[in-house]
Amino acid sequence: MYVRSLIRSQLRLALICAGGFVAATAVFVIGIALLPALDETFVAGVPVSWLLLGLGVYPLAISVAALYVRAAQRNEARYRSLAEQA
Repeated sequence: MYVRSLIRSQLRLALICAGGFVAATAVFVIGIALLPALDETFVAGVPVSWLLLGLGVYPLAISVAALYVRAAQRNEARYRSLAEQA
């Protein structure tokens, strides 16, 4: 029973993190698309919009991954303590 509950909570957490990442990435891309001046500005021969997409998504992915790992460890610790009590 405890393992099944842990698996469900980990799946829920994974879906929430993945959905949040997709939504945040979509908002980021839409924000860049709404600012066409970024395509006309170049840094080292590369449009600023490309630089923002290429370099801006990585900190977002790392942040979501760190939040996921922290929450998953918290879930596992909570269920481990429940299993030890039983």
